[in-house]
Amino acid sequence: MDEIDRRLVVLLQADGRKTLQELSEELKKPKTTIAARIKKLESEGIIMGYKAVINPFTLGYKLLAFVLVSVRRGVAHKENKPLQLEVAERVLAECNGERGMPFVEEAYIITGPYDLLFKVWARDIKQLSTFLVTYLASNQDIQRTETFIVLEIVDDWRKRVMPPSTI
Repeated sequence: MDEIDRRLVVLLQADGRKTLQELSEELKKPKTTIAARIKKLESEGIIMGYKAVINPFTLGYKLLAFVLVSVRRGVAHKENKPLQLEVAERVLAECNGERGMPFVEEAYIITGPYDLLFKVWARDIKQLSTFLVTYLASNQDIQRTETFIVLEIVDDWRKRVMPPSTI
């Protein structure tokens, strides 16, 4: 990536709806050059996609929590993949904000005394409690959990732009 690519990525992170015309004016390059560069950045996986960034609070999610999960050791029966991966994929699929479940926005396989980290949006404490005490506790592959409720969001990825020096 050269300096133009870096600046282009920063501009698109800040506002993914900028037109080719606006980008070309800001970068002082022809629209065809900008379009080709965007296509290259997409094909290289640097730009992963475009989507509307939604404020979860406006959709009724009033509670954010991070849940650490310890999974029993072993390999999943399906596809011979790590059990941690299977559990994470299952939770993501089943906890999508429907049927009274919270929305699990992110899942990570991590190091340390726990195996998984979930970022969970719940409508209220009752929904989070049901997720922890009923849903996760009924999963035979989960040994223990630890939950951290967010009191205040200082900043999050929705508002941040990766600086060009790291790109």
